[in-house]
Amino acid sequence: MTFLYGLLGSLGLLGFYLLVMGLGSGSLDFAVSELVRLKYWASALILGFGIQVGLYGYLKGFRNVGGREKGMMAGSSTTSAVAMVACCAHHLTDVLPLIGLSLAATFLARYQEWFFAAGIVSNLFGVGLMVRNLKILKKI
Repeated sequence: MTFLYGLLGSLGLLGFYLLVMGLGSGSLDFAVSELVRLKYWASALILGFGIQVGLYGYLKGFRNVGGREKGMMAGSSTTSAVAMVACCAHHLTDVLPLIGLSLAATFLARYQEWFFAAGIVSNLFGVGLMVRNLKILKKI
C-alpha cells in the first residue's frame, strides 16, 4: 500500500505539471518536451515527492502520528508543485497577463533552478522527518 501511495503521489505531481503546462502553452507535446529537457530536475522532484507521500501513507497507519507530518506534506506539496510549474513558467506569459500574473511568470522563470532546488530540499527534509518519526513509532 505504501508503494501505491508513493506512485499515486508521483503521478499526481506529474499530472499536475502536464495539466498546467499543457493548458498554459496550448500543447501537450510542448509540455512533454520541456519535461524531457529538464528531466534530471523533474525526476528528482517527482521521485522525492512520491517517496514522501508513500512514507506519509505508511505513517498514517500508526495511531500516534501527529499534525507535524500533515504540515510537512502540505508544505512539500506546495513547494513541489510550484517548482514543477516554475520550470516552464516563462511559456505561460501569453496566458498569465490575462489574469494579472505576468510578473509572477517572469519571476518563476528567472529563478526556476532555485525553485527546483527548494522543492528537492523540501522533499529531502520531509522524507528525513518521516523516517525519524517512523523510527520513533517503531520503538513505541
